[in-house]
Amino acid sequence: MTALILYIPRSDHGGMTERYLDDFKRDYPDSDISLMDAESREGISKCGLYDIFQYPSIIVFDQNMVMQNSWIGKLPPNDEIMSYMR
Repeated sequence: MTALILYIPRSDHGGMTERYLDDFKRDYPDSDISLMDAESREGISKCGLYDIFQYPSIIVFDQNMVMQNSWIGKLPPNDEIMSYMR
């Protein structure tokens, strides 16, 4: 399982989202989670594909890159995300 956090780095939530990822990786060092700029070419494509228009948002994918769950416009507790990534 993998997770993707879509966010806008130069926004009010940019620094908070980066700290969230740092904390997440500290708590779950073997997890596959990454950030993507929602305003990048790939980010715009992902946001359009999954109807994401609020940030930050998190999508969890299975091994076939099929979406398992998403949190739109919020950062849930780490253990909630991990419950979908196991």
